[in-house]
Amino acid sequence: MFRTFFALSFVLSALSTVLTAQTNTDSLWGVWNNTTFQDTIRLNALHHLASHYIHYDPDSARWIAQKQFAFAREKTLVKWQARALNSLGLSYRYQSNYAKAMQYYQQSIFLLEKAGDRNYLAAVYGNMGDIYRLQSNFPKAIDCITKCLALAEETGDLKKAADAYVSIATIYYEDPGNIVKTLEYLEKARAGYEALKDEQGLSLAYGNLSAAYLDQNELEKALYFTEKSLAVQKKLGDQHGAATSLYNRAIIYSKQGDFRDAWLDFERVIEIFQRMGDQEGLADTYNGMAQIWIEQKRYPAAIQMCEKALQIAHKIGSPNLRAVDACHCLYEAYHAQGNYKQSLHYLEQYVLAKDSLQQNETAQKLKSMEIERQTVADSLGREKEKFQIELKHQYALRQKDKTVGMLIAAGLGMLTFALAFWVRMLYFRRRSQQLQARSDELSRQQLLNEISLLRTQVNPHFLFNSLSILSSLVHTDANLSEKFIEQLSRSYRYILEQKEQSLVTLRTELEFIKSYSFLLKIRFENKLDLKVQLADEILDRFKIAPLTLQLLVENAVKHNRMSLKEPLVITVYLENPQTLVVKNPLQPRVTPVLSTGVGLQNIIDRYALLTERRVWAGETEDNFVVKVPLLS
Repeated sequence: MFRTFFALSFVLSALSTVLTAQTNTDSLWGVWNNTTFQDTIRLNALHHLASHYIHYDPDSARWIAQKQFAFAREKTLVKWQARALNSLGLSYRYQSNYAKAMQYYQQSIFLLEKAGDRNYLAAVYGNMGDIYRLQSNFPKAIDCITKCLALAEETGDLKKAADAYVSIATIYYEDPGNIVKTLEYLEKARAGYEALKDEQGLSLAYGNLSAAYLDQNELEKALYFTEKSLAVQKKLGDQHGAATSLYNRAIIYSKQGDFRDAWLDFERVIEIFQRMGDQEGLADTYNGMAQIWIEQKRYPAAIQMCEKALQIAHKIGSPNLRAVDACHCLYEAYHAQGNYKQSLHYLEQYVLAKDSLQQNETAQKLKSMEIERQTVADSLGREKEKFQIELKHQYALRQKDKTVGMLIAAGLGMLTFALAFWVRMLYFRRRSQQLQARSDELSRQQLLNEISLLRTQVNPHFLFNSLSILSSLVHTDANLSEKFIEQLSRSYRYILEQKEQSLVTLRTELEFIKSYSFLLKIRFENKLDLKVQLADEILDRFKIAPLTLQLLVENAVKHNRMSLKEPLVITVYLENPQTLVVKNPLQPRVTPVLSTGVGLQNIIDRYALLTERRVWAGETEDNFVVKVPLLS
């Protein structure tokens, strides 16, 4: 499957006025160090410097922004404090620390609202929308960019409004099923850039319109906008943008059957990306070229391109989408050749790479939930700050009442203040209780969401792996295929029937795990052995959370090597009347598998909701052991 390049543009317009092609850093440092200049001019120089470093050296940008913030606070310049906080947020955003970035954006917004700087406020809302988009929280991303757009229109900033249209289109593009909205906002952006004669913006709008139409298979429209985008990019000397347009044009040519011109464009893209050192772009291009060879049934050439893409993906580091694409490409090519052994190998690599990506997405969602909790805590802090400001204000008013004639008024004022203070304290206490309840609910909801996420991940992965193995098995052993289908049916019926249950009998879970282990033995060619050492009389007496044993067996398979000479033996037995033990020897893989520990943590959290007895997991001598409490 071809993956189209869609140029992402978010409203980082808080920096747009200071980002130039050739920033003279020495001159800017000279302005900052010249104490004869006005404070705002010196701060503006620091802001330019932070903006210069923000993309390629976030740590230096953060150090400069901290210096800017300290000086602005010393001079009580609220607007410049807010701008420094926004730069700090951006420095963390480019290091993927989204929780920290969001905290600084929130503080910047608080000061900007206080100062009434609505133009810069639009930019910070745009940056918040960027964070929510990266976390796939599309409703909140749209809400933030809509606020940015409203402020841009209110202040008459047409450039920022056009940028916001592109940002909204980007969010709709990433959310499947919203192509109509994507095209609607891109057309609005194009009209805005044309009115401003903004060639950089037009290049972006044309390129994204091309990608959107290409995804809809409207090839003529896609080619028209690609050519327009490419013409502007050549005029501006935008090498990366030109490579993106050439890549999309190559895909269009291949879909039109013009493989020769597609190949020529791909070669130009590789030349540009190699010159720029863009490894991700190179991997995407090799995967795209491989798809052309697969469509032409030239599988050895496709395999050669996919292997190049996979080598680059491994250098980039995992998890990454390029490795997923390359493994899937190799699976397709080998499967089409009839080389089922290699096909199965790369299918397993594909599943592992995809699982790693999904686990990474799960971690990002958990970070997003933490941001929500932190936002609630921040709002409580702002309430406290407002309350302290009000107390100081009342105190200042009382100090002005010095005459005897105002003593009575002062007494009445103090009485009124005491009443107001009492009412305020009641409100503050009630507000604090509400926020605490909200925080507790978020904590519980986080656990429930993690468990729900785990359940939803089991079904598609389990079924996909099993069907993929079956597709290779039917070519070699029909009788074994029939048994495999029967065990797969039993296993998947159990998953569907028990996934909403909190507890099942130990017998029910063991019947499922026997079917599941049969499937694993077929998959790993009898390199796995599951030994269940449990008396029959206890199987109906005790209960267990469904899919617990499946997750523990899967965890052992994922992290340990196995072979015919050294099979992986997983033992299940009873340690005491109410503790089930799952044990396997430590046989670490040569290449460790990336893991976030989400599966095991979900079991621990799940039992925390069911019983006060804890799940224990750890290493003992040469074994990895998990102890699970049995319930009556």
